[in-house]
Amino acid sequence: MSERQEALPLVLELPDAPEDDGAEAQANFRFQCEVIARWSYGLFEPDGPIAVVCEHHEDFMVLFANGQVDLASVKHRGRNRGTWSVADLCDDGGLTHLFDRWVAVAASGRPIRALHLTNAGLTNGPGQSAELAAICEATQPDAALLLAWSKKLARQFLMVSQRKRTSAMPTGQPPARPEHLLDTDPLVQLVAQFIPMLTFVPVSHRDDIAASTIIEVALPLCRAKGWDTHDGQHVHDAVMTIVEKTVRTFGKRRLDLARQVVGMAVWPNGMERDERLAARLLDAKALDTAIIYGGDVPLFPPQDTPLPAPGGSQLRRKMTDGQLSASAVHLAERLRSAWYSTHRSRLPDLPGDAGVLAQIEAEVLELVLDAQDAALAAGTTPYGRTFFRQLRDTVRVSSFRQRPPLRINDQHALGVSFELSDQCIFDFLPPTSNDTQQEQVHD
Repeated sequence: MSERQEALPLVLELPDAPEDDGAEAQANFRFQCEVIARWSYGLFEPDGPIAVVCEHHEDFMVLFANGQVDLASVKHRGRNRGTWSVADLCDDGGLTHLFDRWVAVAASGRPIRALHLTNAGLTNGPGQSAELAAICEATQPDAALLLAWSKKLARQFLMVSQRKRTSAMPTGQPPARPEHLLDTDPLVQLVAQFIPMLTFVPVSHRDDIAASTIIEVALPLCRAKGWDTHDGQHVHDAVMTIVEKTVRTFGKRRLDLARQVVGMAVWPNGMERDERLAARLLDAKALDTAIIYGGDVPLFPPQDTPLPAPGGSQLRRKMTDGQLSASAVHLAERLRSAWYSTHRSRLPDLPGDAGVLAQIEAEVLELVLDAQDAALAAGTTPYGRTFFRQLRDTVRVSSFRQRPPLRINDQHALGVSFELSDQCIFDFLPPTSNDTQQEQVHD
């Protein structure tokens, strides 16, 4: 990940976005976040984007290492509303807003593409929105048709700008008919440049998009990364959590969505531009961290009967020797059983499963050594109780060197440590006492 280009400097080079009083109110919030989440999975692709920026200029922006920027507008349309006509597309469909922001960002000199993402279809027929989409997709669009559509959209944009604020596009009185606009009109020429950079992208309805993303994107990602495919739902929940937080946040200060919608005209005092942009930026590292530590990981596998871990006599003896209480022993046994139930249900002795267990045990054992050092340094007695507290504070999934192939939480990791103790890897006596006992056994 360190070899990938830093994304924040690319964003800072772009012009500031004008204030947008109702950007979030114009779309279903959850639907917008689902779409952003789906795009964010592309951050894991080798040739994919390097960052996704939420709520800057548009609903989100996608940044690539070569400097390319995709501006993306997300619009949901109810099933009973039908397809997008040209007039609706430019107004409620947000195409005028997308064009205005495209003009602003294109001033940076970067290659800027515009994406219009919606669950609704486009109206078919000559002069209708489906024809516009076909021109956008054409490698070499017909020059006369491109000019005609440039004038048609320019007129629609002018009509919308009479009622809705724009900041970058040329404005004026809309003509009675599109053909009244001159070929050399600055707005017409800008629209002619905009159309080849515009792409209409269909997405699922808000009732279906989460399920389709999990099946089509999250589960293949889990398989490609060697992660646990049983946790596709949890992986997506974790991604959605960080996306929603990123969309809602102003810098380091989270604000309720309602406070944004009612019209906060300026950024909070003292918020530096780079800080607020960084807070709106998602990269692969942030997403990976969210997937590892975010979302709910149940202690025992849902819909499965908890399995008591076999053995346990060695662990109980060692904890008793270390003067641990009965409740501490019960906790250790319960977490050991949670780990046993989890890995038995997720790793059914297939090729490679032993390697997964060995990796997790090695990660935990390193943390056990850290806990032993901390307990010795504390110098308090009895050592066993101090060591037990250090284990609970030290053995955490967030401290692993690598992401565990099996999705687990901190209690599972602690259960692994107790399983290692039951295997006589370590006990709850000071290392010097333990070494003496081992020498006496060998003698």
